[in-house]
Amino acid sequence: MTGLHTYLDKLNRFSPQARIYLTVSILQGTGHGIFQLFFNFYILSLGYREDFVGLLISVPAMTALVAAMSAGYISDRIGRKWAFILGGSVMVVAQLLMLVYPVRVMLILSQVLLGLGNSLFSVTAAPFLMENSKEEERTYLFSFNSGISTGASFLGNAVGGALPLYFALRFGVAETSSTAYAWSMGITCLLSGLALLPLLSLPKQPRRARPPKPTVVLDKNRGILFRLLLPSLIISLGAGLLIPFMNIFFRSRFDLPDSVIGQLFGFGALGMGVAFLFAPVLAEKWGKARTVVITQGLSIPFLIILGFIPYLPLVILGYFARMALMNLSAPVYQTMVMEEVDEEARGMAASLYSMIWNFGRALSPSISGPLQVAYGFNPIFVLTILAYAASVALVWVWFVRGRTATVQMHSEPVECV
Repeated sequence: MTGLHTYLDKLNRFSPQARIYLTVSILQGTGHGIFQLFFNFYILSLGYREDFVGLLISVPAMTALVAAMSAGYISDRIGRKWAFILGGSVMVVAQLLMLVYPVRVMLILSQVLLGLGNSLFSVTAAPFLMENSKEEERTYLFSFNSGISTGASFLGNAVGGALPLYFALRFGVAETSSTAYAWSMGITCLLSGLALLPLLSLPKQPRRARPPKPTVVLDKNRGILFRLLLPSLIISLGAGLLIPFMNIFFRSRFDLPDSVIGQLFGFGALGMGVAFLFAPVLAEKWGKARTVVITQGLSIPFLIILGFIPYLPLVILGYFARMALMNLSAPVYQTMVMEEVDEEARGMAASLYSMIWNFGRALSPSISGPLQVAYGFNPIFVLTILAYAASVALVWVWFVRGRTATVQMHSEPVECV
């Protein structure tokens, strides 16, 4: 009970601004779950082919990759509140555009706008949480935000599944019609709009001084940014080879039906959301960098089981364990990135962090596809395992070994990506 009391005490320390953002995370996470569930089906129901769906999926990531650096500068310049509102408003416009004008050029434009809005919003989030938390509860805030966002996405998946049938009955159309899917995705648009309302209640911020030029900030923080972000880059490249294709892996290797794969993904996401809640406890016990090394390192044996053991129950265990352990450290690492850099560099650090993850999502799948066609999944797993191991090794060398005396540089223990 003492541990639970301590945990609740940390949650009670969250600032009013942080609580407002958590409300926004719940609304946006629920909408995101619905959007992810129906977007592909909606585009196909309009008569477009899978290749166009693939293009639309890649456009936001590519846009965010290009826009991330500018998004960080804008966030520093106009302030976190208005950056949130601007980014959120652009996302609402993008969602409306794809539903009201679903022609090819407008669908592409909507995805560009979605990438721009999401980039500005997500790049603003980490500095905002950093600035509205204290050292003692900061890791709890980052982890709790990740947990409730993931849980809300699971809720969106669970509740959203019934929406097409409801709207099909309401309008007298087929459950798989574009009308049923469009109205279902309209709920996403509604939730995104509602998420703007709590943001309006954020207190007025003092006028921010003109931030230094990004080149100046980058030059000053080049060394620490390199050590913080290179492990993340390696992880993103390795994950991009495998994670987007897990549904294909389960179908091709074990001949699982889509319904079972969907259940695996749903419970995996729910388990990941719960795992996020344990992250701050481990970070306090082991230190942020050690937490990253231990949890990510322990995920590698389960990744080996997942890829090379031809026994489905063990593979499912490996899938859940790998997902929980690998992702548990994500909010811990994000906290560390914000704490390690200078205050003026937080926007840039968040931008580069976003760019790195979008880079892996944009590049690696295009490499993985041909490899799968030619050689199957075995080389994909080998490359991913090597990438995870290399990243863990770098974190250990740079932030654990030889830094025992300086691990409490800006907070208790230093977090690592």
